[in-house]
Amino acid sequence: MRRVMHTIQSALDRWFATNGYLKRLIWLGCMSVVIPVVLAGSAYYHFSMIKLTEQFQDNNMASLNLLKDRVENILTNIEHESMQLASGPLMRNALGSAHYESDYFLHLDLLDLFQLHKNTNNLIEEMIYYDAKTDMVLSHYYGLVSLADYKEKQDMEAALGGQAAAGWRYLPESGEAGYISYVRQVPVMGQGEPRGVVILQVKEQELRSLLRSYSVSLEDQSLAILNADQQIILHTDGPGEIGKRASEDEVLQQIAYAEGRERSGHEVLKGEHGNELVAYASASMGRTYISQLPEQEMIAQLNWIKVLILISVSIFVLVGMLLTWFSSRLAYNPIQQLLRYGEHLRRNGQETAPQGNEIEYIRSSLSYLNEQTETLNRYIEGIQPDLRDRFLQRLLQSSGSWTSSRLEEECARHEFRTEGQFLVLVVKVENLVKKKRFLPSEGPVIVFALRNVMDELLSQNTDLTGYVVDKNDSDSVAILHFDSEISHREARQKVCSYAEEIHHALDQYLSFSATVGVGRPGQLHGIAESFREAQLALQYRLFDDAENVLFYEDILATQRNPVFMYPREIEEEILESLWNGTLTHAEDALHRFSKKVRASESYTVMIQGYHMLLSAIIQFMETKGPGMLERLGSNLFDQLQENQTSKEMHDWFIGVLFPLCIEASQDLRTNSSRLIVQRVCEHLSSHPEGMQSLSDCAELVNVSPSYLSRLFKKEMGVSFIEYMMNLKVQKAKQLLKDTDCTITEIAEQVGYSERNLNRAFQRFVQMSPNQYRMSVR
Repeated sequence: MRRVMHTIQSALDRWFATNGYLKRLIWLGCMSVVIPVVLAGSAYYHFSMIKLTEQFQDNNMASLNLLKDRVENILTNIEHESMQLASGPLMRNALGSAHYESDYFLHLDLLDLFQLHKNTNNLIEEMIYYDAKTDMVLSHYYGLVSLADYKEKQDMEAALGGQAAAGWRYLPESGEAGYISYVRQVPVMGQGEPRGVVILQVKEQELRSLLRSYSVSLEDQSLAILNADQQIILHTDGPGEIGKRASEDEVLQQIAYAEGRERSGHEVLKGEHGNELVAYASASMGRTYISQLPEQEMIAQLNWIKVLILISVSIFVLVGMLLTWFSSRLAYNPIQQLLRYGEHLRRNGQETAPQGNEIEYIRSSLSYLNEQTETLNRYIEGIQPDLRDRFLQRLLQSSGSWTSSRLEEECARHEFRTEGQFLVLVVKVENLVKKKRFLPSEGPVIVFALRNVMDELLSQNTDLTGYVVDKNDSDSVAILHFDSEISHREARQKVCSYAEEIHHALDQYLSFSATVGVGRPGQLHGIAESFREAQLALQYRLFDDAENVLFYEDILATQRNPVFMYPREIEEEILESLWNGTLTHAEDALHRFSKKVRASESYTVMIQGYHMLLSAIIQFMETKGPGMLERLGSNLFDQLQENQTSKEMHDWFIGVLFPLCIEASQDLRTNSSRLIVQRVCEHLSSHPEGMQSLSDCAELVNVSPSYLSRLFKKEMGVSFIEYMMNLKVQKAKQLLKDTDCTITEIAEQVGYSERNLNRAFQRFVQMSPNQYRMSVR
């Protein structure tokens, strides 16, 4: 024993030694993880058990109520069948009949009645009528037999001897055969001793299977039905329980004989085998439905929660221990490095390894920490922005602001050559956001990929030297250098070849559509001017977006200053087409408009032309009705400004603006048409006496007569003439009814001759004015 204790103490000393920082870190981390997880798991199990117990009781109660409704419906139907049979005319004729024993026709009628009721309710297995006066039993299966010859003679005696006039009984012989009987003594409203009995028998097993189908499917759960006399009439444990009184069961006794208890509910009651979850519900005819479930059975069904929580806690503890071990190892790593360094010194005889606590090794770790500091400094210097890129960006911005001495000094500092020719090349990627590949905020990602491609191609090109610079979030710039002896044509060929390689690589490997703008070559101080020229060359995409490489010198050679006249007539054609809803005509007119403004060969004129067209469309739509500008949107000019090429602007007009305008104009025309017709109808109703022509009404609402005729037919469903005739006929009908004026006078008042009024009445009223007056007076 002493040896075992010594071994345990040695192990504890080894694990919890004062110089074992790693082991102490691991134990501390494990306890920090294990204790909260265990506490949380225990609390979760406790609250889960409470919650699931309540849910289980609620589900059990709901299942019991469903069972009660179904069984009550079945039992009530059988009781109703018994009542109909016992109170029917055939049964009244048979009861007390002196010739009942020999009246075979009456027997056949009763058997037919039995068969009819049996077909009505398929749960009824047997129907029996016993006449006490003649001691004859009429059975659906056996026919007419005397009581002495009837094999279930004791059932008849028990049925007649019952105190209740009607009710569910467990008769001796039928019960042994597996039947539950509903017994009704006859006559139904009789006084004194009963003169007969009607018995309807049902298979006890079928009702018991019905109870099982509505249980919560637990093995030890039992369901029972008590009648008004607190006797069990049905039980899931089988026919052995039927007929027992509730006082024989401790739990049933508490439910049946408790005073002040509610009609339904669920409780936990003390039974013979411990606590039981009891649900009960009362029904009509004094019956009570009771479900009993041992609490231990329910808890056993919920043991999976314990297993699940145990597994979850074990997983969390295991993961926590592993993470603690790894994190402790990482936290202990610097001390390990110091220990290794101390061992290295000891092996080389420079220093004796310290004994005891590991902290002693810290004194020998200064050189290691200094080495790590130097490595970190080198890393930080490597990720800082390149100073040469900053110098080149300033050089692109304003080369002319540099003095000669300062420029040479900066070039020497950054190892940038000053002699020879310099040329700037700008690469712009098109339509990345519109193709839904990138978000607007992802410009730096595009420039990063673009610069890598340009750097790689420039390093592989032996004919060119230079540098690639990031200018903004969508463009990348290359400053190319040439010797002074190279010819202008040769330099152009090399630049063109490099630009085509960039365009091809971006299209093939990154699926980028890019355009390259090239400025004119010049001296070192002209780099900013060459950069500006390259940007101007990219603007030429507005005229010709089919070229991949645009040289500024080519643009200068082709530029002219032709006289430009804004195509006002095409603008009016576009506006008319949009208002009429003819999109194809608007598209054709826009094609001709684009050719006109492109013929100006001026970037500024083209931009202004498209902006003037947009302004004209907005102004035109606004004059057609209030609120049109809000429907089109308030940022149309910003949307137009985002398009850089002629094709992009053309597609924006056709794909975005024109559909909006056509939709708005159609809605406005629909509302305007309804208002025009409504105004004309109001005018006609207030002036029925005059001859209002179509031209007069069209002049009233400022439209043409043909247009008004079409609108009237569309909105009202009838023509203008038919509407006028019907209106005058209605006015004449009112005058015929309320006044004593002659037909001629009434015709004049409504603007008709007497003949025309007669014709109008025949068409709309199918009678003459005189006949109408006689019919309403």
